[in-house]
Amino acid sequence: MRPTNFQGNIHIINFPPSTSAAELAELFDDFGLVLGAHIKSIPSTGGHLRLGIVSLAPDKVADKAIEALQGYQLGGQKLKLKRAKPPVKGEKKQGARRPTERPMQSSAELFPARMPSEPPRKVIVEYRGRRALNRATTL
Repeated sequence: MRPTNFQGNIHIINFPPSTSAAELAELFDDFGLVLGAHIKSIPSTGGHLRLGIVSLAPDKVADKAIEALQGYQLGGQKLKLKRAKPPVKGEKKQGARRPTERPMQSSAELFPARMPSEPPRKVIVEYRGRRALNRATTL
C-alpha cells in the first residue's frame, strides 16, 4: 500500500506519546464527521515532535472544535490546536524538484577533452561470417 499525503483541517500538538490516531479521532467525534486522523513524527533538535492531523467534516465545524478543545487535558498535557492552512492551487510543494530544474551541463563538462599528448585510439572491428565461426568452433 502506498503512503498517501494526508491533508487535514486541524493540527494538534502537545499530546502524550502514547496517544494513537484512533484516540484523536474519538476526541473529535462529537463535533462532526471525522474523515481521518493521522499522527506524523517530525525529527527536531530535541527528539521527535509529534503532529496530529485530523480531517473533520463539514469544514465549518473545525473552528468550533478548536475553540472547545483548546487547552483540553489529555493524559496530563494541554492540547494545542490550530487550523490547518488549505493547500493553494498551483503552488509547488517546497523541496519537490522536477528533473528539468537541474542546471544543464555542457558536453565539455560531461566529457572532458583528452590531453593533446595522448594519441588517438584506433579500434579495428573484424567481421566473421557464421561459417567461419562454425569452422573455428568445430575444429
